[in-house]
Amino acid sequence: MPAPRIPRSLTRRKSKPDLRRRVQHLAFVRQLPCVACGKAAPSEAAHVRTGTDGGFGVKPGDRYAVPLCAACHAKQHRIGELTFWSALRIDPLNVALRLWTVSADVKAGERTVFRARQRIDLAKSLIQSPTWL
Repeated sequence: MPAPRIPRSLTRRKSKPDLRRRVQHLAFVRQLPCVACGKAAPSEAAHVRTGTDGGFGVKPGDRYAVPLCAACHAKQHRIGELTFWSALRIDPLNVALRLWTVSADVKAGERTVFRARQRIDLAKSLIQSPTWL
């Protein structure tokens, strides 16, 4: 005769944290000036979709968020992400990942946005007065 089975207690497993969602990081991004036009905070946390872990109908992870004012965010959706970022000559993935690494440090985030905006100003000045020709 087989030995009686010991009943296994059912323990609830802890739910795994969603590593793609970080409310604190989005709050940090909203405290930064707009990366496109430089308008002071508060901004909207705009998720970069191209080249990220998002998919069709799936929002990318919060590490791919950049600060945009409401007007720039609407324009980005209206003209398309690639056109918007190409016109500004900004790599939004680079900005988003740099912000992810300094998350919660508002001063470091402002420096990151400032550096990205310097590239816009440099590109504008070269186009308007090409003294280098």
